[in-house]
Amino acid sequence: MVVPKAKVPDVLQLYHNGCSGGHLGVKRTLLKIREWFYWIYCRDDVEDWCRKCTSCAAVKGPHTRSRGALTLYNVGAPWKRIALDVAGPFPESESGNNYFMVVVDYFTKWPEVFAIPNQEVSVVADKLVHEVFCPFGVSLEIHSDLRSNFVS
Repeated sequence: MVVPKAKVPDVLQLYHNGCSGGHLGVKRTLLKIREWFYWIYCRDDVEDWCRKCTSCAAVKGPHTRSRGALTLYNVGAPWKRIALDVAGPFPESESGNNYFMVVVDYFTKWPEVFAIPNQEVSVVADKLVHEVFCPFGVSLEIHSDLRSNFVS
């Protein structure tokens, strides 16, 4: 059935907002309307109607995602706060290492990368003490992703 332009809002109200409508969105509202009705620019009218529907907008919420506040850390000096992570497993090297231990200083952004055979706590702690703490000093904070191998 061809719908006169004056009756288009009535059809949209019935098929989108009405009891049988259910605020189904553009695609499903358009499918329901096209079963029985036709008019020029039907898709445009349905899209416009659904976009302006206050009930749909209230349920969907804002389109922009809110971002969390950035946290500033006052580090103060080099090697007082470091980030630590272990990457791998990788194919075994000639020296028997399968993982990389990455340590980054928060103050200078200086990275240190060490090849290690496994990610056991004894290996990581030994490498941390001998390769980071001895040459640079003991850090006050170590930031990690809290993987099971870093939680005691």
